[in-house]
Amino acid sequence: MKHAARAIGSALEDAGALALRVGAVAALAAALGGCAVEVSGFANDKSATARVATTEAVVAEDGRCTADLSIDPSKFRGREGEGLIGLTECELVAVKGEPLSVQTGSSPRARRETTILYMEPTGKALYLFADNRLVKVVR
Repeated sequence: MKHAARAIGSALEDAGALALRVGAVAALAAALGGCAVEVSGFANDKSATARVATTEAVVAEDGRCTADLSIDPSKFRGREGEGLIGLTECELVAVKGEPLSVQTGSSPRARRETTILYMEPTGKALYLFADNRLVKVVR
């Protein structure tokens, strides 16, 4: 019984330490401004990932990513349409290639709204982003 309680206590300490490290990294990234940080860790065979960015690379109106990123498009292979929800603008361009059109603006619900247009075999496809995350695909 003591061993089980000790194991549970140790597991909770590991999870708490991971949460503390992730929080510290997030606070550091916010303090540095303009930095992006990604942290991963494991606690009791459970995976935890925190992705913090104060300014991320986005797609400019010429269809190119504003930073020279090395994004592996094979990471998204087999995902289409709604399966791409959550990708960043630059990740979508890495997967799909140069778009036909990029329009940006803002609204009360998002600091940055982007519409990226692609011509696909089935016709036109609009990819709608809010604050650099794909939220909807319209075909």
